[in-house]
Amino acid sequence: MSPSTSAPSRLESFEAPGVEPVFLQKDQALNYAQNRASFRSGEIRILDSTGNVERTIAFSEADRKL
Repeated sequence: MSPSTSAPSRLESFEAPGVEPVFLQKDQALNYAQNRASFRSGEIRILDSTGNVERTIAFSEADRKL
């Protein structure tokens, strides 16, 4: 997740080139990213306005709750 380049007050959730939903609130973007990643292994990176990693949330299939 990172601040939107076209609308700085919004957050983008990057999935792939051309797939970048935009959210008004940080918790909306985080919930979206966590739900999209629920069946995968990897990490969610939260970036600050300069593009630096602010926070990383690692997850794996073993962490998934059924």
